[in-house]
Amino acid sequence: MRCLLTKKFINLIKQAEDGILDLNNAADTLEVQKRRIYDITNVLEGIGLIEKKLKNRIQWKGLDVSKPGDADDSFASLQAEIENLTMEERRLDEQIREMQEKLRDLSEDENNEKLLFVTEEDIKNLPCFQNETLIAIKAPHGTTLEVPDPDEAVDYPQRRYRIVLRSTMGPIDVYLV
Repeated sequence: MRCLLTKKFINLIKQAEDGILDLNNAADTLEVQKRRIYDITNVLEGIGLIEKKLKNRIQWKGLDVSKPGDADDSFASLQAEIENLTMEERRLDEQIREMQEKLRDLSEDENNEKLLFVTEEDIKNLPCFQNETLIAIKAPHGTTLEVPDPDEAVDYPQRRYRIVLRSTMGPIDVYLV
């Protein structure tokens, strides 16, 4: 119902002199409460298609009102785009749901429990960690990590790298791999 009312309202703007429409006249012509007209104008103003000129008078700033059917074409185009985006959103939601289900199945299956770990060798065999030092940290929520600038350590003649970890919520485990 509102879609039809909006189309009729836009057609009134097309027919208005200089594209300026009196909202009181529009409500009378369309035989609806002014509140319904204000609902439509609020949305159209919000998306930049109209602007208020004076109280109860608006002007079209969107599509060229002199070309019949532009508003209908644009509306149809926007509807098609919304439909495509809705389908894409559903597809992505379905993929997310499938992945969540697969992860749940993987982690809750007792047969997989013995396989849900990573060994030191697994980590060392990753190309990005070849000839590198890796430090794994297991710390409670709220732990802070600070890496001071090595050039600011004036007590030592050569650069000295440090990591400072602080926790008030429990122990911190640090593993050198």
